[in-house]
Amino acid sequence: MEKGLSNSGSSASSNAYHRISSSPETSSSKLPISKVPSPLADSARVEKRKANTMAARRYRQKRVDQMNTLESQLKDTQTERDALKVRCARLEGEVETLRAMLAAK
Repeated sequence: MEKGLSNSGSSASSNAYHRISSSPETSSSKLPISKVPSPLADSARVEKRKANTMAARRYRQKRVDQMNTLESQLKDTQTERDALKVRCARLEGEVETLRAMLAAK
């Protein structure tokens, strides 16, 4: 019985060996085929690279435009703030004058 087990074990291991060893042969034979550049693949790669370059340019320009818009909004807000500070100071002066007039009566 031990011989039967060892024989069946060796045949199972040899089948596993053949399955394992045949897989790399199959995949290694496919490697050179996929690595060969074709003109169609090169042109697709060039087109993809061009599209990526254009997308990067659009992104950078969008970012610059966004920064310009934010800077313009900041300048407008600062101008409005300064005008409101002046108005507030004028109104506070008027309030002080009116209080002084009330206190004098």
